[in-house]
Amino acid sequence: MNKNFKNSGGSLRIVVYDFFREQMKNGHLIPGHLINVKEIGESLGISMTPLREALVQLETEGFITVIPRKGVVLNGLSLRKIRHIYSVLGSLEAVALRDAFCLIDGDSVENAKKINAEMKNCLVGNDSQGYLARNNRFHGLWLDRTENDELLRQIRIMKERLYEFPGNEDLIPEWEEASLSEHEELLARIGSGDQEGAIDFLQFVHWDFVHQEGFVRRFYSQHLDSLEKKRGEVVIHW
Repeated sequence: MNKNFKNSGGSLRIVVYDFFREQMKNGHLIPGHLINVKEIGESLGISMTPLREALVQLETEGFITVIPRKGVVLNGLSLRKIRHIYSVLGSLEAVALRDAFCLIDGDSVENAKKINAEMKNCLVGNDSQGYLARNNRFHGLWLDRTENDELLRQIRIMKERLYEFPGNEDLIPEWEEASLSEHEELLARIGSGDQEGAIDFLQFVHWDFVHQEGFVRRFYSQHLDSLEKKRGEVVIHW
């Protein structure tokens, strides 16, 4: 990946951070591989300072581990980490739903039902990108209505760690169908004004690791198979 950032506008730290994220998402950086930061800096024509600043942010967010005098490793996901992320996401989205509940009117619920129906169509048509995009819009029913920016930032980071590095768009149809049914139940509770019931269902069913574990294992087993293929195929040219 031959690219020179010397003439890039804005903060070099942000540019480098976005570059690393793109490389992760595209599978050019694979979990478990040692990344030679000095070599990357020389190839991209930038100093170590913005590189280190970007790496500090990535490590703080949990994407990488910096190993002194050796390099940087892109973190993988274990079931233990996934369980913990689910727990955090369930708690955070529950807070967001509580904050936003009084702002969700009947029209918003009806719009969310339409989004859920579109997700079903995407599933039938094997349109994974369309499905995932609409899933984000569905959760926007409450996430877009909270003013807690820090909460939203943490949710974004957690979801990126689960789904985006490297990107995995292989769907488990049975899981997605179960998720759509959960969406319907959640909307029924929201539509009836059952705030506590909706919040509990979101946190302790929709985002409950034990409830979802069978699907999670299938999804990440499939994901790990894909990663193994990429490990054998990927050749990085900085």
